[in-house]
Amino acid sequence: MSRALVAALEGLVVLDFTRLLPGPFCTQLLANLGADVIKIEDPALGDYMRSVPPLVDGTSYPFLMVNRGKRSLAVDLKTSEGQDILRQLSRRADVVVEQFRPGVMARLGASYDDLAMMNPRIVYCSFSGYGQTGPYKDLPGHDLNFEALAGILAVTRSGSDPRPAIPGVPIADLAGGFNAALAILAALRTRDRTGRGEFIDLSIYDTTIALMVLGLARYFATGEEPIAGETLLTGTFPFYALYETRDGRWLSVSAVEPKFWVRMCELVGAPELSERQFAEEPDRAAVAKTLAARFREKTLAEWERLFEPERLPIAPVKRLPEVVEDPHVAARNLLPAVDIPGLGKRRVIAHPAKHAVTTTANPVRVPKKGEHTEEILRSLGFSARQITGLSKKGIVAR
Repeated sequence: MSRALVAALEGLVVLDFTRLLPGPFCTQLLANLGADVIKIEDPALGDYMRSVPPLVDGTSYPFLMVNRGKRSLAVDLKTSEGQDILRQLSRRADVVVEQFRPGVMARLGASYDDLAMMNPRIVYCSFSGYGQTGPYKDLPGHDLNFEALAGILAVTRSGSDPRPAIPGVPIADLAGGFNAALAILAALRTRDRTGRGEFIDLSIYDTTIALMVLGLARYFATGEEPIAGETLLTGTFPFYALYETRDGRWLSVSAVEPKFWVRMCELVGAPELSERQFAEEPDRAAVAKTLAARFREKTLAEWERLFEPERLPIAPVKRLPEVVEDPHVAARNLLPAVDIPGLGKRRVIAHPAKHAVTTTANPVRVPKKGEHTEEILRSLGFSARQITGLSKKGIVAR
């Protein structure tokens, strides 16, 4: 018997005080799962992400990617009237996600303790760079800083270049967004059992430290510091490396299992390397040199045709246009085209999980700054005259 599909977070109200990438990415995941996410924005500036290029018909595509399906309330939280609106919203909310520096929400009269007095069921996630405690807590920071301080950049470089390499995606920010969503869901589960919400201190830096699991395992076990290009998964061994092809493209080789290594050596015309998978230096360098020479003998397409029927863990380094048109991406519907009001058909990122019963959405509407201010204030009992008065004072925007 088939079960009815359900949206896991339907009926839950999330107050989203975040901006730019990490926090909005987190709350976009919650919106995908059915939550009513109310994006709280400054009446003048709004979310800085609104101006991040590229823009399509005046709409930031990066903003579009992480703010679809949300409602926008533009209110000045530095005013007493704005803070009153915040408190009224908090009485009805299930989740608060804020991304200010530690102490800012308390100065607005909206700390966890302040809001929990009115609504003990509220789940309150303070999502910050370095957390609410510790010597770094008041420092500003962005993805590159978190990766630097967590040790990721110390083990990341390109070839023989001694400089750390900046990853092509903001790993720390996005991992922090996933971690925040996970923590919020765990807290909601706890609330289901106890009837009370809780405070979550979610640090992007803490999350980034957790990503160093393998480097930390090596260091704690042996006392050896992981060196860029010399760890098991960063190029120490030829079986886990990148190789250039004749046409200047690249292949990722991850022939970790001996059966894959042996077969790969046969296919590239170097069967004599089969017994040297874990060779020590200087023989290891000789193995890598031989493989590099072999891979330069064919184009990427030629290697793909050779390896495809063998089902080996060898994959091309794809460029983004190739990723977009990848048949597996299409089969998994990872980048669906949705009809966005005012912008037409645009491709977006689908929710990155497939559920059998729980429904996930690809929200389409991108809120204009303050678009839902009047709607939300009316739901709180404000009259048209009161809303007009607040708007004239610049306390809200609509």
